[in-house]
Amino acid sequence: MPLNGCGVVARYFAPPDGYQPGLVFHLRERQEGGGLRSDVRQEPLRDPFTRSEVIVLVHGFNNHYGEASVAYHGFRLRQYEHGGPQFIPPALEGLLADLFWPGDAGWWGLFDRGDFLVYPAAVSTARDAAPRLARHLRSMPTLRTVHFIAHSLGCRIVLETIDDLRQHGGPTVGKVCLMAAAVPVFEVQSGGNLSAAMEYAKEMRILYSDDDAVLRYAFPPGQTLASGSEGRFPTALGLHGPPPGVAGQIDSIDINDAGHSDYWGHSQKKLASDAATKSIADFFRFGLWKRTLTARAPGRAPRTGTAEPRELGYVRAIR
Repeated sequence: MPLNGCGVVARYFAPPDGYQPGLVFHLRERQEGGGLRSDVRQEPLRDPFTRSEVIVLVHGFNNHYGEASVAYHGFRLRQYEHGGPQFIPPALEGLLADLFWPGDAGWWGLFDRGDFLVYPAAVSTARDAAPRLARHLRSMPTLRTVHFIAHSLGCRIVLETIDDLRQHGGPTVGKVCLMAAAVPVFEVQSGGNLSAAMEYAKEMRILYSDDDAVLRYAFPPGQTLASGSEGRFPTALGLHGPPPGVAGQIDSIDINDAGHSDYWGHSQKKLASDAATKSIADFFRFGLWKRTLTARAPGRAPRTGTAEPRELGYVRAIR
């Protein structure tokens, strides 16, 4: 069974109508399959919002560009619903940046059903993507705080990126939401390679499901075959949530009856999808983000100083 963030294995299709992200980070060389870029290609090159904080969305394994776009677009639509009439799309678009990375194969027809065979290699791709993303975040001139929302193997990219920022500096890591995390539990426990990353985030929410058949049955053998010290038939963090004793400001929520592809908001399993996206809305306090974000006037210098960035979602009065 493939670890597919959209729940399907199919030939490439284009992004959905209406999908117009304000900021995109490209780490893939092709829209389907292909290799990992040596650095992030940002689109547009100059951030129109000149933002001081950003929420990076990270899709999972076996998503080509079109499939990941469906997930990201579905996420936005659900958040507009949860936010209510006062929450207008520009407010959210001024916060999000969509990351695309090559965790899929480019085979056609019946061979496309074998994409899951590349999963062990995709684990290495996820690890290699992290320092490139961290380097790009450090290069953004006005960025002070970065948040993450990630799914499946994308959670590995996020934790490895956080660990890079912890060790080598960069923007502050604020809120992190990991959905159906395809990350071995032993990696986040005390002494694990990613335990410090879990603690480094200001706040972390883990959405998991005991009903995730992909993480229960496909993850352990796939992870075992991956290169490096990935464990022998490990348990995924996104199956039962974090065990007791994992350090950090962490809460975990069981998304009842959620399959592996039911978190972003585009799933037909509405109850599980609503529960997951509503939990994210509450965590990031999207419904309180009432201010319309607009681009800074050309030529205006960014604000300087040592003040701590305000927490995402806490709205100051507009005078």
